[in-house]
Amino acid sequence: MNFNFIAPFYEPLARLVFGNEHRQAEAFFLSEIPVGNRVLLVGGGAGHLLRTLLETRRPTAVVYLEPAGVMRRRAQRRVRAAPGNEHVFFLRKSGELSGHPPCDVLLTPYVLDVFPDEALQSHFLPPLLRALVPNARWLFTDFVQPQRLDHRLLLRSMYLFFRLSTGLPARRLPDYEAVFGWAGFRSVRWQCFAGGLIEARLLERILPEK
Repeated sequence: MNFNFIAPFYEPLARLVFGNEHRQAEAFFLSEIPVGNRVLLVGGGAGHLLRTLLETRRPTAVVYLEPAGVMRRRAQRRVRAAPGNEHVFFLRKSGELSGHPPCDVLLTPYVLDVFPDEALQSHFLPPLLRALVPNARWLFTDFVQPQRLDHRLLLRSMYLFFRLSTGLPARRLPDYEAVFGWAGFRSVRWQCFAGGLIEARLLERILPEK
């Protein structure tokens, strides 16, 4: 799976289809991040969300995990003049997370939908979960099961396009509720965008009762 090929036209294509709603969705719960938290941002692409995060929440550190080199370099350029850019650590793979202190918040904008359920649980999420503090929060943004026919057709065409252009392994959306439960998180707030095709969620870790 390689998103470098589509990096130059990913954002114009997204704006053409969704306007600005995909960006509104991923930033919707940023206000729930306390100022000064450590943030793990996975799959942030060209850095739109990263810049907003730096400007509004002033994190003490952002660990920015983005495998696509073209996207990662675009993100670096986007935040070069942003406040707190010296506190951003750009990583290519999850194996590099062990060199950083645990984070308070996990952000996964439009990431989980690219993996089959079994891959999320077997290799994608475990290193991310280990990189979090026990009482971490999770800001999830992604496409959800569409109710409208036009949305179902759009989602099907999106999966076909990304499978052909990037080698996307998934063929359908994951069972998010099962994934959240397996990871030990529960949804506490959520908001729909793009007519219900995109959903933002604020999740909290389920801590054992004392």
